[in-house]
Amino acid sequence: MVQEQATSLSELLYNNAPPNNLDLSIIQGRTEAMAKRIAELRDELKDLEHQLQLHKCVFSPARRIPTEILTMIFGLYSAKPPWSDYDDSEGWKRDRKDLSTITFVCKRWRDVAYNAGQLWAVQEADIPHLTQKQCDTLLRWYARAKGTPRTLALRNPAYDFHSKPCECYKQTAGPHLCSNPVLRRLLKEGAPFSRISMANFTPTCFKNIVRYIKSNCTTTATTGTSQHWWDNVQKLVLDFHGDANDNDPYWLQPQLPAQSIFTSFPDSLTSLTLHLPNLEEQPQRKFFEIPGTVLRKLVTFSISYSWGGPQFLTALQHCTNVEDLSLRLDYREASESANLGDQINVTSLSKDGHIVLPKVKSLLLKIKGASAVEHIGVLRFPGLVKLCIKSEDEYDTPQPYSNVLKAIGLFSPTASQDFESLRVVGYIESNDLYHLLGSLTSPLTHLATDATFDPREFLKLALDAPAGSQNIVPCLRVLHVRNFPRKYHLDSLFLYIKSRQKHGKKKGEVVMKAPFDGLKWVVLDITRSERDVKKQFYKESATLKILRGSLGIKVERTGYQPEYESDVPA
Repeated sequence: MVQEQATSLSELLYNNAPPNNLDLSIIQGRTEAMAKRIAELRDELKDLEHQLQLHKCVFSPARRIPTEILTMIFGLYSAKPPWSDYDDSEGWKRDRKDLSTITFVCKRWRDVAYNAGQLWAVQEADIPHLTQKQCDTLLRWYARAKGTPRTLALRNPAYDFHSKPCECYKQTAGPHLCSNPVLRRLLKEGAPFSRISMANFTPTCFKNIVRYIKSNCTTTATTGTSQHWWDNVQKLVLDFHGDANDNDPYWLQPQLPAQSIFTSFPDSLTSLTLHLPNLEEQPQRKFFEIPGTVLRKLVTFSISYSWGGPQFLTALQHCTNVEDLSLRLDYREASESANLGDQINVTSLSKDGHIVLPKVKSLLLKIKGASAVEHIGVLRFPGLVKLCIKSEDEYDTPQPYSNVLKAIGLFSPTASQDFESLRVVGYIESNDLYHLLGSLTSPLTHLATDATFDPREFLKLALDAPAGSQNIVPCLRVLHVRNFPRKYHLDSLFLYIKSRQKHGKKKGEVVMKAPFDGLKWVVLDITRSERDVKKQFYKESATLKILRGSLGIKVERTGYQPEYESDVPA
């Protein structure tokens, strides 16, 4: 029997020689060995690639973000923004899902988040839907707050058909919100709190809750004396809206000091927000009496008032230390209110008949109704720095904004010379805006407005000014325009900005002339604008190119969406 001879490997691999059985056996062995080696090398390569990726991650800039900055980023990411400029909820709400997601990214992020007490110190709860299990979660999160002052926002859903409004004011058998066992547990085990918000509770509910807090919750010993944590609460938000408030007789009868909700306010209170109920179906007199001792401690005060009449002024006369003031006055539903006949009853009027609030630096006004404009005309703000204003009236026909500013003395030669920032919210006529800006006697530097005025009319008013007239708001440096409607003529706005710049040409170059205008920064917010307005931005007109190029004005656009660029012809 002839024994098979192995064929040369080179003949098999390169010359296509036919293999015999011995050749196949040898090649099979070599193939298996090479496959095994390749698998080993691939595993080694995979491990090396993984190690390489880990090494490269060390160079990531995110690794070098300081803990303090990372904490700020987490705070901004998990914070729930307010619904509008007039929403008081900023800083009161945090997205629990977003905060939990942060802790799952990596060990460092989890450690940073868990050590940032301020991220866990802000919680909210819907009563009566809060369960014991949810309460456990809230208390666990509060425990991570460590020594950070705690915030609690309680809400009774006003439009929840599954929950019945609390009627504890009837003094009948419960159950009542103020005696809810889960709420009481949260108040007892989650304390102490430094900021508390209660939405859609009645005054009677509020008094009962405070009574429970003071009688059942822990106290804090300081300097040998026992002081309850309630007296250390610094910020309080009370929203007395909801169906139950329409029936609670508290506001319809005078209260003895011992029965007043205001006498139970914390001793350390410096910030107070009050949303009074509308009570439009109750034409009789409403009573609103806050002790002056409470008001004189406030640094921040916000009130929503719709009863008509000047009762709110009686409270404001004592706000001599308030620096941040918000007034939301809605007289549209007060046409039948007995309060409309009230006379101004204040004791701190100055010699010229004004209530002077010397420390107010930031003022927010939301005005509805001509009578409201008349009443705020009693107020003066000699130290005003920043004003945000919205004027509305029935059928969305607002009182002229210029009337409001004139009423509070901003057109007077004695107006605050520190007033530098104005924000106009809502619909405003072009001539009203032009008159307003031209009548201000303060060196305004920052202007923000909704794009509800017609820029073509505004431009015409500016160009029709007498020769040699200086620009309105000559100290203006920053202009912010937002909420552009459909078919807004954007180039007219650019032409007005261009008209403020005195310039000519010398040897073909643009040369600026005195008096030099300070407006060098324009921010155009197109986030909520219509498609045709956005396309105007991306088209970049010749006027806009001049502003950015020859005149050196920085024109920013927020709400940028690159997909619109492809829609614009070259």
